[in-house]
Amino acid sequence: MVHRGSCVSGPKNKHNEYAVMSIEEARQSAERGSRLRRNLLVIRLMAFFQVFLVIVPVAVPLFSDRGLTLAEILQLQALFGITVVLMEIPSGYIADVFGRRLALVLGGVLVGVGHSLLLIGYDFFTLAIFEIALGVGLSLISGADVAVLYDTQVELGDDAQARQKGLGSLFLLRSVSEATAGLAASVVLLFATLNALVTLQVVVGWLPLLFALLIVEPPVERMRAGAHLDNLTEVLRKLLKSERVLRLTFLTMGIWSLTTYYAVWLLQQSWLDAEVELAAFGLLWALFSVAAGVAGWQAANLERHLGAAWLLTLVALLPVLGYLGLALAPAGWALVIGLVFFIARGAGFVLLQEAFNRRLEGRYRATANSLVSFLFRGALVLTVPVVGALLELWTLREVFALLALASLAVFALLVLPLIAAVRCLPRAVPRPSVDGVGTG
Repeated sequence: MVHRGSCVSGPKNKHNEYAVMSIEEARQSAERGSRLRRNLLVIRLMAFFQVFLVIVPVAVPLFSDRGLTLAEILQLQALFGITVVLMEIPSGYIADVFGRRLALVLGGVLVGVGHSLLLIGYDFFTLAIFEIALGVGLSLISGADVAVLYDTQVELGDDAQARQKGLGSLFLLRSVSEATAGLAASVVLLFATLNALVTLQVVVGWLPLLFALLIVEPPVERMRAGAHLDNLTEVLRKLLKSERVLRLTFLTMGIWSLTTYYAVWLLQQSWLDAEVELAAFGLLWALFSVAAGVAGWQAANLERHLGAAWLLTLVALLPVLGYLGLALAPAGWALVIGLVFFIARGAGFVLLQEAFNRRLEGRYRATANSLVSFLFRGALVLTVPVVGALLELWTLREVFALLALASLAVFALLVLPLIAAVRCLPRAVPRPSVDGVGTG
């Protein structure tokens, strides 16, 4: 009897042990899933405050008040741009090799330190350090934040449409943040001085670090720490020599973005020509930023209803039509025409970004996204002197007409081949979209 009891009790205890282990594993899995899901909120809050820059609408008056000439202010902006260009690829690589959370934390520290320098920055040298710190910090955050969001959604089992909506909501929050910052700057300056605005910027500037510390690293394979050249070669080979859709999406994201970028800045001169009150600039900027955010937020729904090919065609041709309108229509129409650039920017960016990230392995996602930013900023550095020189020689309307032709060339050379490549994808599933799933 004792022998039988011992035989029975052995398997029973072992079964109970497995049951306890299963319950414990399930509890740990649920807890980790809950912590990962927290990333979805934290990364959005981080993105919101990362671009909440209340000093941007008054940067020229602020730096002029601190003794800088307009030429020196432009030199600071050039220094910031060069810093970002040089750091885009290394910062993404750091995130892929050493961890996205580490990159976000380091970026948050540098952004906070950079903004704090504004409290003592009353000379060109200190403000140059401010621009460099901000450039390096934002480069470390850029790419790593998208990688964390996308990999978190992959780990949680979200489908392609949910991931696209996630990127869309991130774009919406950034746009709303830019709009809110512009309005906040106007409100603060109604009751206080520029120094009070700087203090607010310093406080907000440390918030990205706070949220970065709350990030949970998604469980993705990292690139090898000791094989830097091999790692970069692998990423470049993947982007440029693998499938045609990925290569064209990469090039389109980097180059097509220029078609809306120039409009964003040249529109302000159109508003001046239309005799728009300076006080209304902030409201217009807020309205257009929200329009871009909503378009990005609705990109997944637009793709589902129009199909990827038609949506790509629409967002690529809107800048062409917009520039033609600015070149030919009365100046007052700039208030309406400007919306098309922001709508195209929002919907197009989110559509292409989701398609791009869907084709990437998680272990080099941050590096690949940084390469897109590097391509865009590199193209910007090359084209800004040309556009600037033309603005000195031609009228603004003539420059708009040339930008319409340039945007049409981008559509013909990059977007049309991308659409053709998408249509050539295997059709084992319903008509493929840019990300290979959905309708085209």
